[in-house]
Amino acid sequence: MKDNPERGWIKYERLENEFLNATLYVPLVDAHKQVWSEFFGDLLNKIGNSIDSFLHMMIDDYDFDTEYQHVSTLRKSKRKRDITYFRDFFEPIFQLSDSKVDVSYGLTEYGIIYPFKKFGNDSVPDWWNSYNHVKHQWFDCIQEATLQHTIEALAGLFMLNVLYKKSRKYLLRENVIFCGYDEKDFGKYRFEDILTTSDVGIPKDWSNFDFTAETPLFTHVFRIDQNKQYR
Repeated sequence: MKDNPERGWIKYERLENEFLNATLYVPLVDAHKQVWSEFFGDLLNKIGNSIDSFLHMMIDDYDFDTEYQHVSTLRKSKRKRDITYFRDFFEPIFQLSDSKVDVSYGLTEYGIIYPFKKFGNDSVPDWWNSYNHVKHQWFDCIQEATLQHTIEALAGLFMLNVLYKKSRKYLLRENVIFCGYDEKDFGKYRFEDILTTSDVGIPKDWSNFDFTAETPLFTHVFRIDQNKQYR
């Protein structure tokens, strides 16, 4: 997947489509947040596995080592590469705890999700715990496979794809990421270069332009990185 980021996105799109199919039976409204089912259990497992694979893939990208001092320390440690390791590795890079997505589908407005918010408190998202419980203790914990946990996990996978620079290039070409302006009007400035300047979002000198990632379910407006400048 490192050399073919489209594989990660194609897998994501399949999972999103599966979730959207479920909304034919369980509409995406607040009243259904705690609805659970074996379908959501299967989907939560697939999403969680994909997130785990995506995080392991990013860990093997040594481009992070040149910019972030904490990375080499973590690599030298003997810590198990679990969710807390990933949190300590990627939270300082992507500021995941502050990343948010707006969720809506059709006429239904679900609201804002911060899928990794608990990373900011040195904790782990509830949906990740539920994924592990359902995966290893299906019969005892299937009721944790709720609509809420499933969509929050899916939002987490969406954010990882959107924030990872090597995925952004592909998503820009596929019009998943767009600016709303014609790139030809910006002369020498290429959207791909702007989008790969910062791991958080876009550089501060482009703060007047909204770069957005959008699917039928999720919308993310890229944050402004006050510590990065492009021009």
